[in-house]
Amino acid sequence: MSIIFGIVLIVMGMYILYVLSSKQLEKTKKSKLQFLAHNVKIMRIFAFILFLIAGLFFIAAYGSSIGFISWWIFATPLVFGIILYINDLKPKADNRHKPSRSHRV
Repeated sequence: MSIIFGIVLIVMGMYILYVLSSKQLEKTKKSKLQFLAHNVKIMRIFAFILFLIAGLFFIAAYGSSIGFISWWIFATPLVFGIILYINDLKPKADNRHKPSRSHRV
């Protein structure tokens, strides 16, 4: 149970940091999560506290050295999944078929 709670805390912390990033801050101020943008520093500190609490849950479940490593094992794919889910991934236009200026006769 503590592992699931630790994973939820990691996801919450990563999402808070994403929403408060410099690229997303303007969108956050216009969204329903605008209360996060009022106190950016406090919310970032809160996100890091969530990470520490998640680490403590993993340390309690596995021990000190394995708990720290398990935090990284759980956090890395979660961060990658959050990035893939949130970012708008669209393929770039294919410019291979357009002739370049250097190849014209």
